[in-house]
Amino acid sequence: MMLTQYENFFTDHLCNELLGTARFLMEKGDYVFATNLRWNPLIVKDSFPVFMHALNIESNLYRECKHQIETKIQLPIKNDCIMIYYWTRLSYIPWHDDENHTGALTVYLNEEWDEDWGGYFLYKEDETIKAILPKKNFALLQQGGIKHATTPVHLNGGIRFTIQTFF
Repeated sequence: MMLTQYENFFTDHLCNELLGTARFLMEKGDYVFATNLRWNPLIVKDSFPVFMHALNIESNLYRECKHQIETKIQLPIKNDCIMIYYWTRLSYIPWHDDENHTGALTVYLNEEWDEDWGGYFLYKEDETIKAILPKKNFALLQQGGIKHATTPVHLNGGIRFTIQTFF
């Protein structure tokens, strides 16, 4: 089991473009989003909705994102799927280990995230629970079934934007 952390994962330009795209899609109003209701109920529990939008694999944004991810991680993206996740207020994921994947990548996009806003990434290391505060362009690569969870986004936190992909 391995957890790798990356500062400044994407170029500044790509990170800003991904955040701008996430906001545009949310505000435009005519795009279809999937939700966490399609997930296994054991990792939804009583979470508020998490919205997801898969980047169009024909787009330049997708190609650049994929290139930067696969160059840095050195793993092929599973099912050619890179998604923007919209973590709404009171959304979270309970403890799980991504059992159907060999690895998962999360890249945080928000320009700022206050420690009082929740949305922490939690993981267990030698039975000790550790927490990581989301910050812009910070990435976490989990491999080998690390038990992890997130704390709920607090009411004053707004939407937490991430890029998610699996390996």
